[in-house]
Amino acid sequence: MIRLAIIVVILVAGLVIGPDITGQQGYVLLAAGNYTIETTVTVFLVGVVLFYVLLLFIEWLLGRIFGVSHRTRNWFVGRRRRKALNYTQSGMQALVAEDYATAEKMLLKGTKGNDQALLNYLNAATAAQALGHEEKRDDYLRQAHEQSPGAGLAVGLTQARLQYQQGQLEQALSGVRQLEKEYGSQPALLKLQKDVYFATGEWSSLLGTLEALAGKGLLEADEQQLLKQQAYAGWFDSTANADGSEGLIALWQGLPRKEKYQAEILAPLCERLIGLKAHKEAQQLLLEGLNKKTDPRLLACMTRLQLSDYHPLLTILEKQAKKESLPELHSTLGQLYLKDDKPEEAETHLQQAVALKPYAGDYVLLAALAEKRKDLAKANDYYRHSLALAP
Repeated sequence: MIRLAIIVVILVAGLVIGPDITGQQGYVLLAAGNYTIETTVTVFLVGVVLFYVLLLFIEWLLGRIFGVSHRTRNWFVGRRRRKALNYTQSGMQALVAEDYATAEKMLLKGTKGNDQALLNYLNAATAAQALGHEEKRDDYLRQAHEQSPGAGLAVGLTQARLQYQQGQLEQALSGVRQLEKEYGSQPALLKLQKDVYFATGEWSSLLGTLEALAGKGLLEADEQQLLKQQAYAGWFDSTANADGSEGLIALWQGLPRKEKYQAEILAPLCERLIGLKAHKEAQQLLLEGLNKKTDPRLLACMTRLQLSDYHPLLTILEKQAKKESLPELHSTLGQLYLKDDKPEEAETHLQQAVALKPYAGDYVLLAALAEKRKDLAKANDYYRHSLALAP
């Protein structure tokens, strides 16, 4: 503005002084209808400059007048926003302090004059549920969606999570499935799906979710393994109750090849088959698993088998024992020989088992065998060893 004033002053000075110096004033005639204006060039140009200055002044004056109105409006808008922010902060503090009634009240007040009221409504829904007001909760979620139509994932996740916490599992299950269709495998959604699928017994879906979480680095290997075992155990239980041994066999056959022979999966499956008295089917699966790897969990499951003829099973295990001398394998042979009423062979393998790895249960069996042949001193010795190893 200062530079403009300086330019105007220089221009006026040039217009006034210049023609006087040259002695050539010039002449201007303006005619409009019956009106005419005659003046020198110098006066005309000075008038033009003054008129321009007048326009600048009017512009400045109008700017000041309307600027006051604009600043006044901004002040009121800012005041509403500050109040909304204060209410929101008070509501969040009350929510953390679990003062849900105050939290709900403050958060709702914080929505007025707040263009970003999404979080207010979402947290107000949480407070309403804590107070047992499910209708209010759903209404706040609806208003949150209306306030921010593009925040469907955030609203949907909040709703499904609150439903899960409230025990409304079917609604939560429907919600997470719909969110997956609309938004795909989002990290927060995967974590919520894990909880919902576990609670609703959606074991197949849970296993897929665990794989997705692990693939994104959102699940530690140990936790994944534990949850995987629990998922399979739950899946086997529900299938056994609904479809019996045939359903369990069909489920096992449908598993990926890399998983079906894993001991942590095969052992609980065979336990369910044995519980359903499908001993032959369990024996076949256990032998297939042992052919892949001699795992103690499979051997332990094998000792629960009730067979009319143990000879084929014992023959296979004897061949295996010649290849690898494992305490669990000898212990299993000893227990199976006892079931087959062959105490001498049983004692031989049990002695080999405790020689490789002392185990209280094997010593108890040895003590019982010694008692049967009236060798009480040996029996007492075995019992002392078992007591020393007992936890």
